[in-house]
Amino acid sequence: MYEPYGEGKKFNINIEGLKEKIRNLKNLKFNKTIAIIIAVIAIAAVGGITGFVSFTGKVTEFTSKITVLERQMDACQNNMTSCFSTLDTTRSSLETSQAENQKCNTNLESSKADNEKCNTEKTSLSQNLTEMEGTIGEWKSKYDTLTSNYEDLQSKHSTMEQNYATKICCTGGSTYYFLKDGIKVVCCLKQDVNYCSETPESADMIKKLTC
Repeated sequence: MYEPYGEGKKFNINIEGLKEKIRNLKNLKFNKTIAIIIAVIAIAAVGGITGFVSFTGKVTEFTSKITVLERQMDACQNNMTSCFSTLDTTRSSLETSQAENQKCNTNLESSKADNEKCNTEKTSLSQNLTEMEGTIGEWKSKYDTLTSNYEDLQSKHSTMEQNYATKICCTGGSTYYFLKDGIKVVCCLKQDVNYCSETPESADMIKKLTC
């Protein structure tokens, strides 16, 4: 026999169970969603912390590198300043050396001109000296000839003087004489100014005769 109530009751029970299952399913889905969200948040938090730590490490590393680079730049700047100072000093020294070199070159050119002038004068003086030496040689030769002639004349004059004094004084018994005023023969008995017919200026003028 068909019993609607029993069917309805059975239907109601199934409905309730189904509702319960749906409720459980919703609760499970909700719980899963919450769990997923929490997990995502946790993962994000952990990832954020890890990323932050990594970022902080990178920042520290870069800060350290920047500090090192800044120190290196400061050192380079100091070296550049020193180099520029040395460059300025070297440039100043170079300019001074160039000025001195220019002065030396000017003096050198002046000295060359003076040297050329001196060489020209030296050549001219050498020629004059050669000519003068030739002239001196000629005059020396003439002088030697004149000296020889003079000595010959002196000898002849002395011989003539002796011969003339011998003729005058030896004949009168006098063996000494002297020349008065270079031309007059004065006889003497002795080489004494007191034994002459005329007084000579000194006894040194009295000469001995070979009678």
